[in-house]
Amino acid sequence: MDDHEDDLPPSEAARQRRRDRDAEAGARAGMKSGLSKQFKQVLDTQVKRAKESERKATRDPERSERADGRAQDPRRD
Repeated sequence: MDDHEDDLPPSEAARQRRRDRDAEAGARAGMKSGLSKQFKQVLDTQVKRAKESERKATRDPERSERADGRAQDPRRD
């Protein structure tokens, strides 16, 4: 806050705060939509990677599990 704001009557100080908040509303609104879009992209990427990982695990014989549930070591036969 500026030092000169202390000299304003309470009603005028409130009016000034509302005016400043309203002036910045457009920037905040754009930021909100941008962040939600970025968040959705991150979630979509995570889902895509999880599906690819599952597909790869079912196709890759070196990573298949043995009958006892332990992962098979591809270096051993």
